[in-house]
Amino acid sequence: MADDFQVWVFGDHRNFFQDRLTLQVLAQARRLADKRKGLAVVVLLGHEVDDIAKEYIAHGAHRVLKINHPLLANYQVDLFTSTICDLIHEHGPDIFLLGGSDFGRELAPRMAKRLKVGLCADCIELELDSETGKLTASSPAFGGSVVARIAWSESRPWMATISPGIFNEQGHNESFRGEIVRVEKNIDEAQIRVRTVSSFREPKQVRPLEDANVVVAGGRGMKDVNGFHYVRELAMMLGGEVGATRPAVDEHWTSHDNLIGQTGKSIKPRLLITCGTSGAIQYTAGIKEAETIVAVNRDPHAFIFQIADLGVVADANSFLPALIAEIKRHQFQEITELYRAGRIQEEIGGDSTFGRRIKRLREDRKLTTGQLASQTGETPEFIDRVEKDTVTPPVSFLLQLAHAFDIDPSNFLSKQEKIEIGEKRHEGFFKRTQSYSYRTLTAGAADKHLRAFMVTIEPKKRHKIVEYKHPGEEFVYVMSGELEITLGSKAYHLKPGETIHFNSETKHRLRNLCEEKCELIVVLYTP
Repeated sequence: MADDFQVWVFGDHRNFFQDRLTLQVLAQARRLADKRKGLAVVVLLGHEVDDIAKEYIAHGAHRVLKINHPLLANYQVDLFTSTICDLIHEHGPDIFLLGGSDFGRELAPRMAKRLKVGLCADCIELELDSETGKLTASSPAFGGSVVARIAWSESRPWMATISPGIFNEQGHNESFRGEIVRVEKNIDEAQIRVRTVSSFREPKQVRPLEDANVVVAGGRGMKDVNGFHYVRELAMMLGGEVGATRPAVDEHWTSHDNLIGQTGKSIKPRLLITCGTSGAIQYTAGIKEAETIVAVNRDPHAFIFQIADLGVVADANSFLPALIAEIKRHQFQEITELYRAGRIQEEIGGDSTFGRRIKRLREDRKLTTGQLASQTGETPEFIDRVEKDTVTPPVSFLLQLAHAFDIDPSNFLSKQEKIEIGEKRHEGFFKRTQSYSYRTLTAGAADKHLRAFMVTIEPKKRHKIVEYKHPGEEFVYVMSGELEITLGSKAYHLKPGETIHFNSETKHRLRNLCEEKCELIVVLYTP
C-alpha cells in the first residue's frame, strides 16, 4: 500500500459513541483513499482516548494519529487549529475532511486560512476526477436553490466539511487492521486564549434527526405555527422526531436543527410522513433514503406524490387533527385490551404486557415517570411498578391515563369498568366530606366529575385530624369565619371573601381559627 496519497479526517469524538458524524466522514475518506491505493488517517486530539482510537480502526481507518494531552481534553478552537496545522505541515496530506458540526464549521475555516488553501463547506458528494486526479465536490448554494460543482486548485490539502447524515458509515469490523501512532507535541498553554471555567452536558430530549426511525415533517402548507403544532403532536404520538423544510424554518415554526434537505440533514427513517410539502429538489434530496414515504398535500399534482409510497390529497391542517384523533382512539383501545388481558393473566399466573405498552406511550411522549405520575395523580414509584407489570392498577387508572394522554376513553370502557370508575369517583367525594357538616349544592350529580358543597366547620375545630389527599382539584371560598388551610407544609389564612384553588393530590387539612362557625363553599373536581 502506497503512503504517498493520504486522506485525513478530524476525529470529533464529542458525545462519542452516539454521534456518528465522524464515522460517516471516515467512510468517505476510506473510499477516496482506496481509489488511489492510499491511506485513510484520523487525527485524534484528546486525553485518554485509546478506546476511541481503536473504534476508528474498526470502522476503516488505516492509521490514527493520536495526540494525548490533558490540555486537549476540552475543545479549544485556537489550540486545535495550531496543533492540526502543525501536523499537516509535517506530513502533507492530500485531503482533509471534517464533519459539518458546529465545531467543524468553526475549526475548518480557521485551518484553511492558516494553511492558505481552499475549503468547500457542506458537501453532499465527493469524487476524485478520473482525468486530473483532483478532488471535486457538490455543495448546495444560494439557499439550496442550486447545487454547485466545486473543484480545487493545486494547493493542498483539499479541505471540505461534510453535512450530517449524507453518507453511511462503514460497519464496525474487529478484523480491520491499522496502526495507532502516538504523536508527541509540546502543547503550549499560552496558545489557549479562552479558558473553560466549567462545563456540563445539556440533556438531549430527542435522538438525532438523521437516526430517527419515524419522522414527521412539515412545510409551507402547514400555514402557520399553529398548523405546525399538528406536525409536532403527530410525531409525539408515533414516537418520532420533527422535520421541516426551509420555509418552515425561515418562518421560525421550528429550529434549524430540524431542517431536512440539501442545506440541512439527510434522513433515512423507516417511516416519513411529510405534510404540506411540495417536493422541491432542495427538500427531496434529503429524504431519498427513507424506506416508506407518506405525503399529505392538497395539490394532486405536487411533485412530492411522485416519490411518495402513499399519497393523501387533503389539506394537512384538516387531515392531521383527524389522523391524530384516530391514533389516540386506537392507542387507548389497545391499552384497555392489554389491561383486561393482564387482569385475566394475573388470575391464571401469566405475564402482562400492559405495563410495557404504558412505558412505550410515555417514552413516545418524552415524559419521565415523574411527569406521568404528576399528570395521573400517582407517585413515580407506582408508575414504575405499573410499567414493570409488578402491580395491576385499579380501573380508574385507565381514566387517569386517558386524561394524561389526552384520549377520550368513553368508547372503550366496558359497562363494569365504568361502574368501577364511578364508584372510585364517589369514594373520592365521600372521603373528602365524611367528617364534617355539609350539604350538597349540586343535587343529582353523584356520578359527575364536578360537585359543590356548603361546608360548616365548628368553632376552633379541624374538620379532620389527619391530612389527606385525593385525585383532582379543589376550590374553596370562605363565606364567614376565618379558615386555616395547610397545603403540604405551608399554611394559608383566609378571611371572608377570599379563595384558594389547589391540586387535591397535595396533602391538605382545614381548621376553623375563630370562635364562630366557619362556612365555606367547596367545589371538588374528581377524575
